[in-house]
Amino acid sequence: MRDTRKHVDAKWKLAVAAAAAAFAVSALVGASAWADAADEPADDAAAESTVAASSDQLAAVSGYPTEGRFVDGITALPEFYEKSEKNARTAEENAPERTVDRNGFTIQRTPADGETYNTTYLDADNRGCNSCHTLENALMSLPTYHRLIFFGYNTEQTYENCVACHSDSYSGRSLADPLHTLHMNSSVFASSGGTCQSCHYINPATNSFELWDEVKYDVLKGFTDVDAETAGISVSYDQTTITPAENRYYKTIIDEPSTWLTDDSTVDQSIFDNWVISIDGDCANPVEMTLPEMVEQFGTVTQVMKNDCTINGPGQATIMQCEVTGIPVSAIIEYAQPNEGANILSPISSDGYNYAQMSLDWLIENDALIVIEMDGEPLPNSQGYPCQIWVNKTSGGNFVKRISNLTFMTLPEDQLDAQLYVGEFTDNRTGIAYSKPNAGVLNYPSGVVLSGDEAATVHLEGFADAWDEPIAKVEFSLDHGATWTTMETPDNNADYWTYWRLDFTPPQAGSYLLTIRTTSIMDDGSERVCQYDTNFMFTVDAGEAQ
Repeated sequence: MRDTRKHVDAKWKLAVAAAAAAFAVSALVGASAWADAADEPADDAAAESTVAASSDQLAAVSGYPTEGRFVDGITALPEFYEKSEKNARTAEENAPERTVDRNGFTIQRTPADGETYNTTYLDADNRGCNSCHTLENALMSLPTYHRLIFFGYNTEQTYENCVACHSDSYSGRSLADPLHTLHMNSSVFASSGGTCQSCHYINPATNSFELWDEVKYDVLKGFTDVDAETAGISVSYDQTTITPAENRYYKTIIDEPSTWLTDDSTVDQSIFDNWVISIDGDCANPVEMTLPEMVEQFGTVTQVMKNDCTINGPGQATIMQCEVTGIPVSAIIEYAQPNEGANILSPISSDGYNYAQMSLDWLIENDALIVIEMDGEPLPNSQGYPCQIWVNKTSGGNFVKRISNLTFMTLPEDQLDAQLYVGEFTDNRTGIAYSKPNAGVLNYPSGVVLSGDEAATVHLEGFADAWDEPIAKVEFSLDHGATWTTMETPDNNADYWTYWRLDFTPPQAGSYLLTIRTTSIMDDGSERVCQYDTNFMFTVDAGEAQ
């Protein structure tokens, strides 16, 4: 079972305590008022009218008359109260919602259960980030500019992709304060009936606030659990699969939106022909060259490389693998002749982005390229045309787009890796790497409803990756982690992703939860098990399962 992440905020605890105290005081005041009222002359007519109105409301809701004692009317109960009819009516009125996402998939986020517990009592359809908005829409609605990540694969982006940046190990800006402020001051949130429970789950064991999206699969009912032996899951993998062009992810740049190059249908060749890169800083041979001049001087290399985003959260899809062609950075370093002691090369974007300083040794060892083509075509505008740096075993945060400068620098040894990202943002709550290693489903969004042939044999495809660490194994469970099907990945190469395929024949219609647990191998040979498993829900329509 997934190790539930507990998002406890001291301020929320204080708020709960304050609310409880206020309730207790109001109860005492109320009791005192009733006691005082006993000594006052009563308005019998008004009292009877109030009681009658209250009784009528209760009778309307319960279907049971309020006159007389319950035990006196117990024999008449079947005449006006039928359990089956009431449950059936509730089931129809509170059936889990189905929607169609922007990629055309039918989505059911909540399993159906016999007592409609999930929707009637947990209100599950109306809780969690994606019950109200997509992440991209939310970011575009912020009062200030925020860069955006766009998925190419069908997975829906969630808050999981936000947490790494909003951590003490990176920005120092937690999500709690801005999210609470923005929601509680939002007229849209208020008019939609938003409350604390829209985002949070109150754990009855600890009375603490936890994020609904983190614990929902521990409290939702109605899943069909299948043990590993009965499930008969078939899994395989390779490390050679290439991401189709339409499935590449990309991130917006700092420039004003009006200057972004995002239309991949056409490429302006003149931009490439006239693009100048300055090779400068702590080197003996600084020079300015156009990209065509650099191609002529240094040549090009074609190789398969992966791009795993720095903040790729558990189960998210900010990852791709492509065949890229580019100018070898090792040849540029040799030509520039770094000064003695110079140990850093900083690729700097035309918009000033320079947060990607990497050691010369790292760049050489990991086959860094100034990429100008993807899959035999000019680098797409959305990927940073006319050029972008790619580096094996390195995260996408270091893959600077639209490079204008390659600047050599000299830094103290203890600062060499300060801007080298290999997926090790730490969780503020545990101090452990947040999503390293990681795995996710790529061909369907979580919550997908399957029918026909897609339901008869469920075929899932996805990735496992740990940036600079090879994958040792990937495990799959269909019974909330009680039993596992293990896919070993011997001789795994961290330069490439691990692309897996899974086939499962559902024994019956209903909702299923696939839990994925990933293990990688660290530099010292020990295993690193993912801190948070990936959960993927899917529903097989009635009549479609074998």
